[in-house]
Amino acid sequence: MAGQDSPSLHGTVRVTAPDGFGTAFATPALVRVRRRHPRLQVELITATRQLALRPSGFDLALVIGTPSSSRLVTEHLTDYTLGLYACDDYLTRYGRPETAAELREHPLIFYIESMLQVGDLDIDRHLPGMTPAFSSTNVFAQLEATQQGAGIGVLPAFLTQRTQLRRLLADEIDIRLPITLAVRREAVTHPAVRAVWTALRHEVAERAAELLPE
Repeated sequence: MAGQDSPSLHGTVRVTAPDGFGTAFATPALVRVRRRHPRLQVELITATRQLALRPSGFDLALVIGTPSSSRLVTEHLTDYTLGLYACDDYLTRYGRPETAAELREHPLIFYIESMLQVGDLDIDRHLPGMTPAFSSTNVFAQLEATQQGAGIGVLPAFLTQRTQLRRLLADEIDIRLPITLAVRREAVTHPAVRAVWTALRHEVAERAAELLPE
């Protein structure tokens, strides 16, 4: 590895991240690093799943919640919010729930619980007794299903910014979760890893309003 301030920074950095956050935030951060260091190779693996700790699995990981391992150096990167969203067509057809209790009359869109393995996203923690009617392992499929009027989606606010979806029951249901940045302990001092780490911090700081909108 060359020095971090050198334009010849090179090597390969592998980042893992949840689908939504990885696409919306990690991708532009990695693009910015690549512009500065064109000899650097970056790999982004996206999946909303439990953090795997295989020695060669990643250099940096963005995870929902707080992983605990002596093999990792971790930093709380940001919090983000999820809320209830629906499209106008769905609300016209089936009405707008006015209370959390009325949600039981509507189909919910969220993750497949048995395949998720991310405790912080357990739907029963946030909406007790609710079972999604449309489930997917991919948050973009959930977003599309919500836009298509399949039901009410439990979605990250940052993914709905450029859509026409309506936020529902914002005062009652505002799910806030942490995103942790985890680095393999042996990779902490690698200049390329440090460059990506810095870029991720910058991306989150610049776009904080998308993660925790008013």
